[in-house]
Amino acid sequence: MPRPDFINNDDIKRWMKMLEADNQVPKELINTPLVKEVCLAGLWLTEELEKLNCPDVIMFRIQWTAGKLSYGRDPWDIHQEILSQYKNNTLIFELDETEPNELN
Repeated sequence: MPRPDFINNDDIKRWMKMLEADNQVPKELINTPLVKEVCLAGLWLTEELEKLNCPDVIMFRIQWTAGKLSYGRDPWDIHQEILSQYKNNTLIFELDETEPNELN
């Protein structure tokens, strides 16, 4: 699966350092090509959502959903589509009743 043209080697190096420094990410998962791409696409999505001032609780749910939807699909396509839907205010997901409703 090719990465989008706008992703450069500096991005990959920066994100790989973040993954390698994260004690909650099992190192053997980072060495699995598909999981690595999901993580890299997730870090890209995080940066893009931060630029849009997406609330943390919503960002976490979007990241989780994007990762789950990537199963058996191209993670870069999934993450780009989710970002596009978020930007266009067409992203639909269920709210967790235990969390404050930050969408109102």
